[in-house]
Amino acid sequence: MKRITKSILASILAFGVMGGSLAADSVEGNDASSQPSEGASDERIYGVGSVSKVYVTAAVMQLVDQGLVELDEPVTTYIPDFTMADERYTDITVRMLMDHTSGIMGSANRNMVLYDDNYDENCLETLSGQRLIHAPGEYAAYCNNGFDLLEVIVENVTGMDYTEYVVQYIAAPVGATHTGSPLTLYGNELNAPVTFEGNIPYDYDYCMTIGAGGIYATASDVANFGSAFFTGNDVLLSQESQDAMATRWNDEGENTDIYEDANGLGWDYVESLAYEQAGVTVLGKGGDITNQHAHLLVAPDQEISVAVLSSGGTSGYNQLVAEAILDVVLEEQGIVIDHDTEREYEFADEVPEEYLAYEGFYVFNSYYGPSYAYLSFDDGMIHVQHLDFGSQKTDDYRVTVDGSLVSVDENGVPTVDCYEGRFVEQGGHVYIALESSSEVPGLGTNTYCQYAAERVDPNPVSEEVLSSCQEIIGREMVICNERYSSTDYDRPFGCIYMIDGLPGYIYALTGMGGRPLQIVDETHAVAFTTMPGSANRDMIDAEIINETLADGTSVAMFTTSMGLNYRFVDELPVFDNSITEVELHDDEPQWFVIGDEVAGSTITANCPDDAVIYVYNKYHEVVYSTHMTGASDLIPLPSGGYIMFAGLTGESIGIS
Repeated sequence: MKRITKSILASILAFGVMGGSLAADSVEGNDASSQPSEGASDERIYGVGSVSKVYVTAAVMQLVDQGLVELDEPVTTYIPDFTMADERYTDITVRMLMDHTSGIMGSANRNMVLYDDNYDENCLETLSGQRLIHAPGEYAAYCNNGFDLLEVIVENVTGMDYTEYVVQYIAAPVGATHTGSPLTLYGNELNAPVTFEGNIPYDYDYCMTIGAGGIYATASDVANFGSAFFTGNDVLLSQESQDAMATRWNDEGENTDIYEDANGLGWDYVESLAYEQAGVTVLGKGGDITNQHAHLLVAPDQEISVAVLSSGGTSGYNQLVAEAILDVVLEEQGIVIDHDTEREYEFADEVPEEYLAYEGFYVFNSYYGPSYAYLSFDDGMIHVQHLDFGSQKTDDYRVTVDGSLVSVDENGVPTVDCYEGRFVEQGGHVYIALESSSEVPGLGTNTYCQYAAERVDPNPVSEEVLSSCQEIIGREMVICNERYSSTDYDRPFGCIYMIDGLPGYIYALTGMGGRPLQIVDETHAVAFTTMPGSANRDMIDAEIINETLADGTSVAMFTTSMGLNYRFVDELPVFDNSITEVELHDDEPQWFVIGDEVAGSTITANCPDDAVIYVYNKYHEVVYSTHMTGASDLIPLPSGGYIMFAGLTGESIGIS
């Protein structure tokens, strides 16, 4: 039985239960606002991130119930101006948007999350230039853009603004009085008083992709929304539509591939082993934007809905707290949940001969994120060296008598965070399927199954192409086309790497995460992995282009199919005493390398309200931002660092 300790509650900003006896709100700090509320009217409003996907799915399912939308009708029926650079896009159905099987790369959204700003940008233009990563319906891989398109479907079919639809037809029927989006709740007095980037208080962050992640609500509102999925409750949807949402996308009974994603329509998972063993069906959805996080759990038959919202942490932490709360309420109903994941293994004396053929390079998706790794064999062990340009850690595995792979420590003992897997040959590819359990001290254990690795096939390219690619290898770069308020500027740096012994491939490492890419020619590289599941989410293609800046300067850029452009740091101008004013331009930050002449000193600046200043040290860490709560008037200029100014065309920042 998991218990919620005092230390855990101290870090949770809001939680609510519908169908149980618990509803509360708390905020870190010592002022009056940190005291638990006495009612829903005193609760704070948080961004629920991707929990929003359940809202937009429910909205479309209402239209299905009314006969206005057909689940298996092509998306183009409802969005005639939706196009892609891949003729298969016409095969994408409404259902495929909901269950993540559309084949769309994932997150083609510039200016997705903004600080203290609610500028809206449509993703249709970016999608029009994208290809698909797999045939529609082939497998499920988490896809934000599918839910952006569902939002458009709601608007096109109803003629209503999507946020207005949610307020009137989703929130109001369940008594959710503090639910909306940045379009209705921007600057609301009930918004959480502060959000946290790490341990630093920041401006409130708004997600502008509303269907995919832009719903804002109190914990009680979210829990009330979850109650609409209680068995027999038709306040929002027919039971038929609820059952469709709660059915695993690849449900084939005993033949279901457990290593593929377990999502239903809108829900992240509709099966959870620990609860199933106790006869309890649980539906769950997590959500993360930059500094706000959420998790919603619903046990339909037991009529329990748990929502945990926070600033700081992750939706994974919130899930563990939600499960702890759910367990307590279930125990009151006489149902005890056993989350014990410990197993005993009998190891083989040596690696099977047939496994030796699996040696080589892999793309490996684990707690390191997607990166290259090299798998080798020695002394009866399997070694996975992660080439992630950070720790370069090696994980060791032993083989059990039944042929599975189990992660072990230096003594050959199964690790606390245990990974159990197997090799799978499928469709001409070699995958590693893993079942993992990762302990979070004081909270519990996260478990999941997925296809986590894929062997990399040779990609021979000419010496001319390799030579051209070498010109960008190791060059640092920065995002250069986001709105001034974008939270991407918290982690704007990137770099391109090439792996020794793996010609034909590069690795694009950015603040958005790493992406392995296959070289096509001198200027193009593309996503190439085929792992059937969310290890293959948010893929990108990339290209080197030349762009002309507002001042007429032509510069080389690394551009991605997600819509982001990067400039190379070694081409940035130097910031020195000669710069007393910086002119601003829409979606074009003014980047500088801090020169030796001013390094170690401070400056002041008259920064407009709709502009921002960031300073980074030589390690690419943010040391100053006007988004920081109570930012000083004195702006530091660290040696070897960088400074960035961004805002709107026609404005400028004076410097002294």
